[in-house]
Amino acid sequence: MAGRSPLPRAVAGGWRRSASVRSNGGKRMDFDLLIRGGSVIDGTGAPARRADVGVGGDTIAAVGDLSGAAGKTCLDASGLVVAPGFIDIHNHAHNEAEGGILKIPGAENMVRMGVTTLIAGNCGGSPWPLDRHLEAVAQASIRQNYGILVGHGTIRARAGVRSTATASPEQLESMRDLAREGMDAGAFGMSTGYFTQSVTLEELVAVSQAVAERHGIYTSHIRTEGAGLLEAIDEAVAVGERARIPVQISHLKTYGRSAWPLVEQAIERIHGARERGIDVHADRYPYTASFTGITSLLGREIPAEAGARGGMKHLYDPDLLERARATVAKQLGELDGPGNVLLAPLRPRPGEAGKRLDEVASNRGLHPIEAAIALAVEGNCSCIFFSMLEENLERFYRDPYVWVGSDGHLRLFGEGVSHPRNYGTFPRALGRYGRELRCFTLEEADAKMTGLPAAKLG
Repeated sequence: MAGRSPLPRAVAGGWRRSASVRSNGGKRMDFDLLIRGGSVIDGTGAPARRADVGVGGDTIAAVGDLSGAAGKTCLDASGLVVAPGFIDIHNHAHNEAEGGILKIPGAENMVRMGVTTLIAGNCGGSPWPLDRHLEAVAQASIRQNYGILVGHGTIRARAGVRSTATASPEQLESMRDLAREGMDAGAFGMSTGYFTQSVTLEELVAVSQAVAERHGIYTSHIRTEGAGLLEAIDEAVAVGERARIPVQISHLKTYGRSAWPLVEQAIERIHGARERGIDVHADRYPYTASFTGITSLLGREIPAEAGARGGMKHLYDPDLLERARATVAKQLGELDGPGNVLLAPLRPRPGEAGKRLDEVASNRGLHPIEAAIALAVEGNCSCIFFSMLEENLERFYRDPYVWVGSDGHLRLFGEGVSHPRNYGTFPRALGRYGRELRCFTLEEADAKMTGLPAAKLG
């Protein structure tokens, strides 16, 4: 769990091709669990085949014709699909309002949709120090495999770099050392996200080179997913090319009306990079609404400046307030109005949770722009933003280099307003986008959810 060793045997064993049921001098092989007669899909993209699966302890010991074998427990999988557990390559299991993996170790909302491996530490934020976090997780009664990424924003802050400042040479070297420390603690790579203009390409490359030394990957909530989408993809590709590191573009989307026409060019950017030998993939959740803090309506620079001044209350400083109003107005225009912002706050607000921004504004006697700024100042207000185009989502899923990831959180049933991706990502990808819309075959879908991310992570 705490190292970059191959995936746990219960997952990795699924790739074996052995059909033998005899060992120890020809004696019959017995299993702790024997799954008979299912349609086995092994995550490689190979066609489904009827086979039995024998499990000994936590290891898949044999796949094939096991009719001569016995099992302490036998399951009849006739008419069912037997597949590896899903790998959620983009998850936020470490940083929940309820406490994340350390307080919700069962991760039931993830297990119920087939996820057996969570990769956390995404979008630039991670616990620190990682070795202490992983040790705490190892002591918890978790029910799935768990991996972590080093958060670029986390180590940037640890190195003493203000969010609105450019890193000095000494701070940059400190960040590189911290990245190495995180990798040595067991991280699979480094994630970036929510960075301001003070974070330069040169900084990203320099720190990523330290991660590449430890054979990690670079995952990125890219600089923008709106009108500047293509340039943001180019930046992520440039990091991969210059740092010689595999790249994973997180939750690839066309956010807002200005970005909707860019879908084909975005895909072309990824294909072009791969043709140049750069290992680039992306992941995507099967919904046209995103989930993040209401401060996203303010962009990244304005909240960073307010934070540098001492907190979000400084959004009411006259110079910031004027810019904040203009930015919120532009963002609401991209979303076709405040009716496409639904409150899903992390801090309980029973009277406002589940309501649209225009309704909340009306109830408060405010203009929606003023209500958005007030909610940002109050804090802990996340929202569901209806911002994307269905046909673009389908186009992304038809591409072989775009996988499935939830961008989800651990949730407790019946508490608060949740984005449906926390419960339905993998079933919806299989059902709607696989079976109904035929964006991919069942075997291709399983590869996007298991074998391909496993290979990317090593």
